[in-house]
Amino acid sequence: MTNEKNNKNNIVRFPNLNGRLLEKGMDSLKSKKYDESLSCFEQLLHADPMHAQGNLGLVLSLVELGRLHEAKQRCDRMLKEGIGEYYDVLQIYLSILVQLSEYIAVVSVIEAVLEEQKIPADKAETFYQLLQFSRKVIEQEGVPEVKKDPELPTTPPASPDFQALKEMLASDQADSQWMAVQQLKRLGPDMVIPMFESFLIDEKKHPAVKSLILQYLKENQVDKIVKIEKYGQLTEVDIANLTDLNENHFYNEVRSLIKDELEQENPSLLEIALAVWKDYSLALYPFSPTPENKILWFEATVMAANILCGMEEEMDQEDDELQKAVKVLVELERFYMQT
Repeated sequence: MTNEKNNKNNIVRFPNLNGRLLEKGMDSLKSKKYDESLSCFEQLLHADPMHAQGNLGLVLSLVELGRLHEAKQRCDRMLKEGIGEYYDVLQIYLSILVQLSEYIAVVSVIEAVLEEQKIPADKAETFYQLLQFSRKVIEQEGVPEVKKDPELPTTPPASPDFQALKEMLASDQADSQWMAVQQLKRLGPDMVIPMFESFLIDEKKHPAVKSLILQYLKENQVDKIVKIEKYGQLTEVDIANLTDLNENHFYNEVRSLIKDELEQENPSLLEIALAVWKDYSLALYPFSPTPENKILWFEATVMAANILCGMEEEMDQEDDELQKAVKVLVELERFYMQT
């Protein structure tokens, strides 16, 4: 009887340990504490090797730590064993191959997928453009990737790979835009600033990708005033004087409401809701949400976090503003999860 009791105690010793490891891992990943997130996901996968989010978190941690070959191997295993959403994992896998300059592998993988199955409409354009880009790079003998060269002129060369990246940047698909910016950043500010400036004022381009560009300009200490459009708002931004999001009063007010509501009642949901609100605020930055109603965005963020956790949310069907806010938060967070 004593042994049975001890065994039972061992089973419930750490309730919801996997959930706690996942939450801590995702929080560390968003906080850019990649060694810590890697440790959490490794512990999680030791207990549950097939855990989809744990495997994906591990891959993203490895990528951020520059351990691309390990990330590639993990993605390859996920695809073969059916772990996670196939096309989301495939997209990350292809992105890793591009970073490794394995363009022949990119072409081989995409062609195989095209032969065997029909790619979903929301992924098709990105895959086709990546296929075209990789083929053009391969055509350039001895030029495996776009690299920054101090001898290059400030006028962009008309090389096939550069042209393909420009086409991807001009795409209506946010995934293609994101991937193009990540590659173009290698060329250095002098070559890409004109393209990025045009991108920032294009109302059809994804706001999160525009934030990626702003971050790049800030990190490279670009002393320039640029125009930027997001969600129908247009303004001029002095890159050198861009303040940190944490100094934004409205962002902090909504964040406080979320913490006050969930810190004791549902700490698991709290971390997800805070991440959703931060990701949206970063995508919108330097603007504030419209309407600037802290209660509206607090409620929308909590609802969006529940939806992202797989829980159904009931909302007032007549409250158009709330529905619209929840929709934009959910769509943006899912975009971040795929990039």
